[in-house]
Amino acid sequence: MPSKEKVYSRHMQNKEAAKRISEWSSVLSEILTPEGKPEALADTVVLDLSYANFTGLIASSLFAEAGAEVIKIEPPEGDPARLMTPYGQTVKGTGIPYIMESRNKYNICLDIHDDEDKNRLHALVQKADVLIETFEPGLLDNLGIGYRQLKEINPSLVYVAITPYGQYTEHAKKLASIPWSDITSQAESGMAALVGALPDDPEPYNWPTRAGFHAAGYASAVSAVCSALMALFFKRRTGKGQMVDVATADSFSSCVGFPPTIGYVWEKPRPRYGTLDYGLCPYGFFKCKDGYAAIACFRDQDFRAALRILGLWKIEEEWKTLLDRITDDVEKAKILNREIERAIASMTFDEIFKKFQAFSIKAARSKWRGGGLPVTTKMLRPREVLEVDHWKARNTFFKVDDQYYGIFQVPITGKMSKTPLRIKRISARVGEDTDHVFKKYGIK
Repeated sequence: MPSKEKVYSRHMQNKEAAKRISEWSSVLSEILTPEGKPEALADTVVLDLSYANFTGLIASSLFAEAGAEVIKIEPPEGDPARLMTPYGQTVKGTGIPYIMESRNKYNICLDIHDDEDKNRLHALVQKADVLIETFEPGLLDNLGIGYRQLKEINPSLVYVAITPYGQYTEHAKKLASIPWSDITSQAESGMAALVGALPDDPEPYNWPTRAGFHAAGYASAVSAVCSALMALFFKRRTGKGQMVDVATADSFSSCVGFPPTIGYVWEKPRPRYGTLDYGLCPYGFFKCKDGYAAIACFRDQDFRAALRILGLWKIEEEWKTLLDRITDDVEKAKILNREIERAIASMTFDEIFKKFQAFSIKAARSKWRGGGLPVTTKMLRPREVLEVDHWKARNTFFKVDDQYYGIFQVPITGKMSKTPLRIKRISARVGEDTDHVFKKYGIK
């Protein structure tokens, strides 16, 4: 059991504190006890026709965590996404990312080029609320199982098509046959041009870089699920389904909305800033004695507090306001960051954290909040994240013991007091649930 947390906020120190703490504790206790509670999407059926595409797989996984019955449909030879795995590592022939994105799903096989299997798909569509597909635009339509045909079978169907460029425009038509890849979405969204070391660093460090995971895939999946849920709300009000057109480059472009604003203010393109930031300063990763510390100062008083904590009060005059610290002069920004780095270089992160924590507790207890609350945390490696007691207490990484694939730790994020997200099982073998699904829906 986690130890009882101290409450430092001054808002919990008056005569009503005990009552409020008790009420809040009951809410938190409810969030931590998911047993016996319903699932938000328990009455929703989702058909996942994604092919060689992790955006579709991730989107259907989010539905499955919320209780939807997700039926993953793949060809008899299996989805090529099964082999998309780091360093070619597989478990009994299936890639680890694919297994993780198979949580709570049913796996069946259908050959979309076979007339009998098309009829079976039609039968499933009649029962479905959502269909997710990631094929080349127009391909399923040419096979007679696209949105035009399926909406005639089920007018209330929410049909989610996920492609690199969407279903219309000359550009999308020209590049329709290009398969999905996360790197193309990152490149064409504008994000890659902004991530990496400063342009004047020596090669190859000054090259643009990419997020080291399927960042565009996850962003596009969230976009697809949000759009589909809104379409489901509309369906439940009106009985009408609709098509949802998701272009992965579009979805990821929404993540880079702030840099154009900075470019407008500066009247020149915002350059790659490396570990610097164009909105706040200091706001980044700084090397300390045993790793890297993230330090963020959102307000002027937070910055002044950080200077006091780190013994840098003498430089305050030159950097007094946020406008002094936000600058298009990269060399000037480097100066302040070097001062911060020098101040923490000889300290371990625990030493840094204790200094920040002691100051923050004192400021939080004070009736005068002008003392500032600078933020710091340690940059963790993935293996270290799994060892943090905080995440264990939240059950963020849920252990699934599958009799075929073994034990997997699968992340589960949202915590809900009434309709909790769940991971009940992993089903990833090719077609292992075909008989079960066909029997349930009377398909021969």
